[in-house]
Amino acid sequence: MKKVAVSACLLGRNCRYDATNRLDSELMGSLADKEVIPFCPEEAILGIPRETIDIVDGRAIGNESGRDYTDAIEKQAEEFARLHPDIEEVYCKAKSPSCALCSARVYDAKRNLRSHEGMGVFIKKLSELLPHIVIKERR
Repeated sequence: MKKVAVSACLLGRNCRYDATNRLDSELMGSLADKEVIPFCPEEAILGIPRETIDIVDGRAIGNESGRDYTDAIEKQAEEFARLHPDIEEVYCKAKSPSCALCSARVYDAKRNLRSHEGMGVFIKKLSELLPHIVIKERR
């Protein structure tokens, strides 16, 4: 059975910053014959609800506290890779500063928007640790 990791919010879990989800019914229908491993690195670190974070000068920074969550999110990726080295695919949430493949907003040190094409901190680390995985971004 193919082992896939999926951003938990896409599975309907209310784990986003505002305690909502982004249920992806189309994706759910395609997972019936797969072993699904849900993940939400921000929930594990910040809880629900939580402050939002952005990628600022390459770091995951809390918008209210100014706290740097980068190391904690990367540690989540390291632990996830250690526990699930045999995953084949990852379905990640678009625009997420932790989970996006290529759509996270990226800001410079003065909080000026530089790009809408950044990679989330968790997914970036996970792709370095498990270079064989196929990563697909879902809106």
